[in-house]
Amino acid sequence: MIKLLHLISGGDTGGAKTHLFSLMKGLQGHVDARIICFIRGSFYEDAKALGIPIQVVEQKSRFDLGAMDGVVEDIKREGYDLVHCHGARANFNALFIRNKIETPMLTTLHSDYRLDFKDSLAKNLIFTPLNGFALKRFNYYIAITQNFKDMMVERGFPKDQIFVGYNGLDFSREETYLSREDFLARHQLEAYRDQVLVGMAARLDLVKDHRSLIEAISQVGDLLRGRVHFILAGQGPERDYLNQRVQEEDLSDVVSFIGQIRDPFSLFNAVDLNLLTSKSESFPYALLEGAKMKKPFISSDVGGIREMAGDSKGALFFPPGDSQALAQVLVKIQEDPQALEAMGQRLYDHVKEHFSSEAMSATHEKIYGEILKREGRSYES
Repeated sequence: MIKLLHLISGGDTGGAKTHLFSLMKGLQGHVDARIICFIRGSFYEDAKALGIPIQVVEQKSRFDLGAMDGVVEDIKREGYDLVHCHGARANFNALFIRNKIETPMLTTLHSDYRLDFKDSLAKNLIFTPLNGFALKRFNYYIAITQNFKDMMVERGFPKDQIFVGYNGLDFSREETYLSREDFLARHQLEAYRDQVLVGMAARLDLVKDHRSLIEAISQVGDLLRGRVHFILAGQGPERDYLNQRVQEEDLSDVVSFIGQIRDPFSLFNAVDLNLLTSKSESFPYALLEGAKMKKPFISSDVGGIREMAGDSKGALFFPPGDSQALAQVLVKIQEDPQALEAMGQRLYDHVKEHFSSEAMSATHEKIYGEILKREGRSYES
């Protein structure tokens, strides 16, 4: 059995967290996997609660590289076959680990690394080039979608060292969530219970492009008012600007901001339609999780999202940043809301078959085996 160590920041709250938790679940009994994270927080506590083998090697800051000595000791002591990194901090830390170990290392690209820090000028100037530099030092990569692999090849990464491994979700797990009525009551949204509810769970930052959404709604607000209501969950640096735009366009009865939520399945259960307007995505869990609740989606046509929907006819697309095209899609859904339930069922059937945690882990196990084969290393299957 392959013995594997995952390295990740531990500050993750979005797709990378869901990805790794789902992967660990799927690998059980097939790969002996553990996690080391560098921050003690909700990621660590949630992993422990799920029974995932995890430990913290705490860093005082991103540049506290002395902590890496403990990681090196752990890798040598435990005799790992592979070290699998996730995210910018793990990639950077790998720079100071790889020369002290003989264990092959790989990394997963969960997002476009050139856009990860766009909302902070200082972080973008420092961490984007550092992450790009660190990425170039790996010998093996997993891209979340074929689209991401193509992007990497265009940027000079070696094609034969990039594998594709789609995100997956644990469809066997029973999710807990509020009823539609209780969710709306919790957020004082009862007045909209008879309307078509459109939900969006995304950080309020530039790459998620809520600005195009507000512009699209403003173009067709008179058609949507009283028929469609948008529930936007998330926090971020765009919050004040977006609130101001909603007020300026007189859309406060069409758009509600509910802040950060820790139970996204309650949101997806409450709404009729899922939404994502991002300028860049890979294979977003927000849409997969909505699909698990049998909710169709509208999305910008980026990353591998069209691959997620396949031929299910459970999704509608618009070009990223095109508020006029998005407005036309919004008008379309309010004209025929009865079609949404059938769309959601078709999408659910498709993603359950193709993007389960079992399918994801099986792909990863094959990738791990291929890397070890290339490295001339044997292992017990």
